[in-house]
Amino acid sequence: MEMETLKQICMSVVIELGMSRAQLPLTLKNEVEIMEERIMSEWTGIFSNSETRPVKIDWSGGEWTFSPQIRRGYRYRRHSGWSKLRPLPPSKIKGGSTNDLGYPGGRLFLLFGRKVWIDDYKISVKERKAIFNGSYSSPMLGTRRQFSATLTLSSDQDDDDSGDDQDEDVDHMRMVVVTQSEVDGEDAKVKVQDFVRVDRGDTSFYSPVGSEYHDKYL
Repeated sequence: MEMETLKQICMSVVIELGMSRAQLPLTLKNEVEIMEERIMSEWTGIFSNSETRPVKIDWSGGEWTFSPQIRRGYRYRRHSGWSKLRPLPPSKIKGGSTNDLGYPGGRLFLLFGRKVWIDDYKISVKERKAIFNGSYSSPMLGTRRQFSATLTLSSDQDDDDSGDDQDEDVDHMRMVVVTQSEVDGEDAKVKVQDFVRVDRGDTSFYSPVGSEYHDKYL
């Protein structure tokens, strides 16, 4: 992994905290706007998999909005498409403050049945990666435990050696959640979930909302 330059770090801080650009030099201001446009282009969309409800991701001014989606009728059909998805109450994450996401945050970050708080996040435009750090409730210990969730985007062309991937469409997202062990002496636990982007007219990937998994956790 390449080390970020001081300039890149400063730009990332401005974006993550949603800071004013008024006092920035014009050239730096333009570069920040280009970075923001790329973040919005790559990260904004609907992602789904076979185990959790589809989630619509929005990003604007340093704030993330994660909106779980359901279809009227609660079941997907291959011929129906995604146009009739209905959003559930969103989870919002703002840089520079603690975000109380409650139980919906637990479902979002694969910590089912737990309340979640996000303290900060970092985003790397070059690596197409966002890291969320926070804590979750632990009924066993009566206190919070730390965790981190890393979201990484990729495209179907990432395995090619064609060079710059900046203009490639995002097709996949992987979520890796690392939780602090609740039992002394045990290693941290890792959960991995893969998503497919489904808001470009692709109706070949559907989530079985009526499954036992959804009835139990969602």
